This record gives sequence, C-alpha cells and structure tokens, in this order.
Amino acid sequence: MDLNLQGQTVTRVCFDGAFTVLASGGSELRIETEAVLQVPGRRQVSFDPEFPDVVTVHLVALLRDVINVAEVGAVGDLVIEFGSGVKLAVRPHEDYEAWGLVRGDGGRVICMPGGEIALWGRE
Repeated sequence: MDLNLQGQTVTRVCFDGAFTVLASGGSELRIETEAVLQVPGRRQVSFDPEFPDVVTVHLVALLRDVINVAEVGAVGDLVIEFGSGVKLAVRPHEDYEAWGLVRGDGGRVICMPGGEIALWGRE
C-alpha cells in the first residue's frame, strides 16, 4: 500500500519515547517499536525508538530530506526511502502497534499488533 507521502519534506523529528517524523503535507508518522536504519555507505542498524543512541545523528539528519517512497507491505511492514538514500524500515510487533500515520487530511493508517493494517478516515 502506497502511503502517498512522495515529495513531502521532513519538517520535524521528535524523540519522546517513540520516533516521530512530521512532513510538509501535514502528515505525522510515529514509530513505536524496533526499526532498522540504512544509511548509504554504512551498515544497517536496528534501534529502539525509545533509546535511539548511535542512530540519533542520522535520524536528525532527515530534517529537510524528501520522502521518495513510503509503502506498507503485505504483512504490515513499513518502508520509507528518502532522497538522501537513507532507508527506514519497521516490522510489525506481535504485542504492540509498531507504527502509525496521521495524514494531513486526517486519515489514519495504523500497524496493529501482529501486522494487521487499520485504516480510519480518508483512504
């Protein structure tokens, strides 16, 4: 499923027990479980959004980056690719909501426990 975030610019990143990305189209993506960050020329790193530690500098560097791809796979996995070549991926969690998106139009997409995708509002 395409999340229709292509071309939007990252306007803010927040660290508050989760990792949140706000985009120029008014969308807000919140990652609440383990994620994987791939920076070009570096090894892939898994991180807990509550304690991003060594990847923090790379996550902050996403400010003003452009979202090229934002898709949800068949099992609820989220993949975002940025203009800089950075890739961010989140797999579903068995017990918790892994990630959630609130679009600028108010529609919501949530990865429920186990990977089921729930949609609210505009689709």
